[in-house]
Amino acid sequence: MGRRIPKKGDIYRHFKGKKYRILDIAVCTETGEDMVIFETADGSRRVYASFLESFLSVLDTGKYPHADQKYRFELCRDDVAATVADLKRRRSTTSLILDFLDLDDNDQRVRFLQKHQAEIDSRFLTAAAESLEFTENQESVEERYAAFLRFLKTKAKYESVRRR
Repeated sequence: MGRRIPKKGDIYRHFKGKKYRILDIAVCTETGEDMVIFETADGSRRVYASFLESFLSVLDTGKYPHADQKYRFELCRDDVAATVADLKRRRSTTSLILDFLDLDDNDQRVRFLQKHQAEIDSRFLTAAAESLEFTENQESVEERYAAFLRFLKTKAKYESVRRR
């Protein structure tokens, strides 16, 4: 075949212009051939399946002379860079979560949140709140951050009074 096998999360452009996100590679129960499982990348979440060989095939230029791609589906390089950036951000969030979970008391947690406010995202807040059994009610990341910070400050104040 000679072309790169699609990987989960890759974005491919069909020769007619629409973009699709790879969900997985499957095996056809009827023929045993590999199939690409993919969904629309525009948010409508329609799911499709295509034989891998067909997915990676050269476009019939006789049938589609005005197409500007060589293949039926081509990897979107700009979207690959975005995926890599997203993975780096997720890795950064994971290390923040782990650092937060290693802290011993709520005063340290408050200082940590204040120090890393610019790096904190929704994923971090969900994990941190669940780790301390804090129920979130706010919608935006900023509201969630403020409510969680108030919660930790209240807990820290209560703990300092108890220690006296």
